Amino acid sequence: MAERQGPMAGVRILDIGSMLAAPWSTTLLADQGADVIKIEPPGLGDVQRYLGAVRNGFSALHQAVNHGKRSLALDLKQPDALAAVHKLVAETDVVAHNFRPGVAERLGVDYATLAAINPELVYLSVTGFGHEGPLAGKAAYDNVIQAFAGVAMSQADTSTGEPMQYYQLFGDKMTGMFACQAITSALFARERGAGGQHIQLAMVDAVTSFLWPDVAETAAFLEPGAKAGIALSKGVPLVRFSDGYGQVAPVKDHHFHGYCAAFGVDSSDPRLATITERSVNGELLKETLAKVTAAAAQVPTEDAMARLEEADVPCARAYHLHELPEHPQMQANGLFVETQHPAAGRMIEPRYPAQFGGTPPNHGAVAAELGQHSREILLNLGYDHAEIDALYESGAIA
Repeated sequence: MAERQGPMAGVRILDIGSMLAAPWSTTLLADQGADVIKIEPPGLGDVQRYLGAVRNGFSALHQAVNHGKRSLALDLKQPDALAAVHKLVAETDVVAHNFRPGVAERLGVDYATLAAINPELVYLSVTGFGHEGPLAGKAAYDNVIQAFAGVAMSQADTSTGEPMQYYQLFGDKMTGMFACQAITSALFARERGAGGQHIQLAMVDAVTSFLWPDVAETAAFLEPGAKAGIALSKGVPLVRFSDGYGQVAPVKDHHFHGYCAAFGVDSSDPRLATITERSVNGELLKETLAKVTAAAAQVPTEDAMARLEEADVPCARAYHLHELPEHPQMQANGLFVETQHPAAGRMIEPRYPAQFGGTPPNHGAVAAELGQHSREILLNLGYDHAEIDALYESGAIA
């Protein structure tokens, strides 16, 4: 294996999770240089290998969530395979999974068992609803968590009240980001002498915490008398132009007047002069903005953006995701990297967003084939070829 670079270089992680919540966290750490070994069951492996867009049988989702990891196909239910995991844990910094409560104990990979082997181990367990409580045993997938944790109701259409959910794996990805940060914090604490520890993270906790600052509104106050302010969580409708859409943020007074002027709408009425005046003259403000919206609908997007930028109004055209790799700004940022996958061919995806000046990581890693590194990993553990061949023959590894 090529030497890893980046701020997490030298950290070894065992990823025994599936789907996205825990594996996404370890991918973020692999992007930063960690050596991540993904343990998957022989045969099919992680089910996400077969979800989403595919080319030549290879999933883009799997590439995004598992690139840069080594694959060890291993049946945790077989004693010989479990013994190999326990041996590996002795040389590991982090173990991460997203099993339901009780599953890790049945498999022999729970925190108590593994910490007895390696007291310095940082152990992350992700659950859907929590590790204890009346819903702890419930099966949890992203859409279920979104409904429970308040996403659907907070996304309700402002005119119809119809709740909606994000058209993406919002809960899984948000949990993975919290998990990544928690792991690095625990490793930092360990470096300062705190030792290993068990990190428990529930998806409902991650999503609810993320929503709370701007969605909770008056629910944050336990005393009576709280008044609702500007509902930041309700968003701002897109502006429709003659050939596309965009967004504006006329927050300051000169932004508002520039926005009106860009589309030929008079905003000289004293009742519109300042944000204070506009806040108490809502009907006039609404009428004025309706005029701006109607005028903007007659203007091509490129022309509209030029007018708004000339007036120093914060704005952006609404892009499709597939358009961004070619945008000059995104190219200047260097966000997108190209990979060459042996099955899928050339692929493109974002690098880790943060850029480290002193410890730059590698980019462009591919997701491993199922069991691609099984023999390599076991040889490094001290197994000889005959012992590994026996494990293959028994089905303990693949």
